[in-house]
Amino acid sequence: MMLEYIINNYYLIFLAGLGGAFIADILKDNCIELPKKIGGKLFLGSFGGLIVGGLAGLAIDGSLTTAFMGGFMGKEIITRLIDGFPLTQNKKDIKMVMENLNIPCDDPGKTAP
Repeated sequence: MMLEYIINNYYLIFLAGLGGAFIADILKDNCIELPKKIGGKLFLGSFGGLIVGGLAGLAIDGSLTTAFMGGFMGKEIITRLIDGFPLTQNKKDIKMVMENLNIPCDDPGKTAP
């Protein structure tokens, strides 16, 4: 009986973090990005941020309110940390993605800011 309460509590905390990340994503650009497959690679879109928000909610204190705020801010903080690291990308992959998005590409070595 106590184990069921603990498991249900973790589900609620994960959902609160997921809800916070969902609200943050809507407020960011007023839309939800669906997953898509480009060139054999799966891009999660908004679902990746929702999973990160739910896990951030679990990492925070056991309160639903703090889990919601953790999901809201956790997604943004982790995204900014990842964007800060210089990543090397394959020029062929960049060119393929840009062609699939119908963006003219003169130099595949240039990346978007």
